[in-house]
Amino acid sequence: MAPKTLRERAAELGMKAMGKLFEDPRRAEAIAAAIGGLQRAKQALDEAQERALRAAGLVTREDFKGAGKRISALKRRVRELSEELDQLIHQQQQKK
Repeated sequence: MAPKTLRERAAELGMKAMGKLFEDPRRAEAIAAAIGGLQRAKQALDEAQERALRAAGLVTREDFKGAGKRISALKRRVRELSEELDQLIHQQQQKK
C-alpha cells in the first residue's frame, strides 16, 4: 500500500477532530447555533453594504454579476450574428 499523501493525512486528522468535536450533542448544537448566527450576521452585513452602496449611487456585487452575465450573452449573440453574416456573404459570393 502506498504511503498517504500530506493531503490525505490532513483530511484524516481533520475528520477525526470533527468527530471528536461533534461527539457531544450539546456541543454540536452550540456549534451549529454559532455557525447559524455567523451566517445571519454575514447576510445582514451584505444587505447593509448593498443598501449603503446603492444609497451612494455605487454599483453592488450583484450589479457586477448581472452586467457580466449580460456581456456574456451579448458576446454569444455577436458570435451568432457574425456567423450568420459570414454565411450570407458566402452565399452572395457564390451567386455571382
